[in-house]
Amino acid sequence: MKKIIFLFISIIFTITSVFSQWTQKADFGGTARRGAVGFTIGTKLYIGTGFDGTLYKDFWEYDLDNNTWTQKADFGGIARWDAVGFSIGTKGYIGTGYTGTTFKKDFWEYDPDNNTWTQKTNFGGPVRRSAVGFSIGTKGYIGTGYGTPAGTYYKDFWEYDPDNDVWTQKMDFGGTARDGAVGFFISSKGYIGTGQDINDNYYKDFWEYDPGSNTWTQKANFGGTARTSVVGFSIGTKGYIGTGEDGTFPYTKHKDFWEYDPGSNTWTQKVDFGGTARWEAVGFSTGSKGYIGTGHDDTSYTIDFWEYNPTPNFIMEITDDFGIQLYPNPTNDILFIELIDYKNTRVEFINMEGQSMKSFYLQSSKILIDINNLVSGIYFVKIINEKGITIKKIIKLK
Repeated sequence: MKKIIFLFISIIFTITSVFSQWTQKADFGGTARRGAVGFTIGTKLYIGTGFDGTLYKDFWEYDLDNNTWTQKADFGGIARWDAVGFSIGTKGYIGTGYTGTTFKKDFWEYDPDNNTWTQKTNFGGPVRRSAVGFSIGTKGYIGTGYGTPAGTYYKDFWEYDPDNDVWTQKMDFGGTARDGAVGFFISSKGYIGTGQDINDNYYKDFWEYDPGSNTWTQKANFGGTARTSVVGFSIGTKGYIGTGEDGTFPYTKHKDFWEYDPGSNTWTQKVDFGGTARWEAVGFSTGSKGYIGTGHDDTSYTIDFWEYNPTPNFIMEITDDFGIQLYPNPTNDILFIELIDYKNTRVEFINMEGQSMKSFYLQSSKILIDINNLVSGIYFVKIINEKGITIKKIIKLK
């Protein structure tokens, strides 16, 4: 019995729950599409409108508890894509957008209790598409975008008061005029960044809006590459941006995912979005989770829907490590990885917060990795190939 226990203890322990930060949920209830709009009311999520060659005005509710989609009353305006949406209290709002021939500025309120749409006062600025919309407290905000006359990009910024059904123009967005930007709020501040302008310049600048002083302040640039048509949302005191398309021919789609900390004004790369790289998806959050779905990847319109958990779950158990060797461990600066059957094997370094620090495919059975750029601490090396997944702990010394 003692011998068995000794052998048991000598087996290498690994972590097999793969930092379950992204979980695929039930596919969106409508057809695959891009340029849809979404918002959250309480614990229910809503997606509607969009385009897949056909324009849509259908509207769907997602129930987190049952992981089900239910079709609700169609959006009150005409079918469109690239509109904006946000929620204030117990009501949702959709406005602006493009019909394929006409830019819009009509604005609609959704009441989930009665499953009804009511037209409100038109958006205060000119007609447009691909604008940014979010809410802060009891007010909603729309700004930036592209509209008429042809080639007009906007940087104006407007506040909506639902109690009085009025729009008030605020200080222009602090960056250049653009469309395809992303926006969200954290606590009492709003944020806008990324996008592209009339000259096809792609941006990664990032700006904070203070509604109390009606001012914009430039913050640290978005951590990823410059891009347009990304998704963003906030969870607690942090903001998140991911997916999107850049200007690199043939217009590369992305699936990297980044966290913004307004306290330290820093960006940290997180585990990549769980689905395929895409643009013009929908992103929103409720409680402690975020969600991304729909959009267009390199080949098709998408319908999948994913949940993001910023706190990874770890499950310790014994697994077959299929002959992998990592040494020296602990280490100061270099790490050797050996694996006889190395083909199609991906290696990823992940820190204790579940953030992906670097990833690559093995090119030989023995490689040397320079980890000087990693700060001291505990890391996990995740190895993925056709035999499965294993994760080993390493310690980076000072």
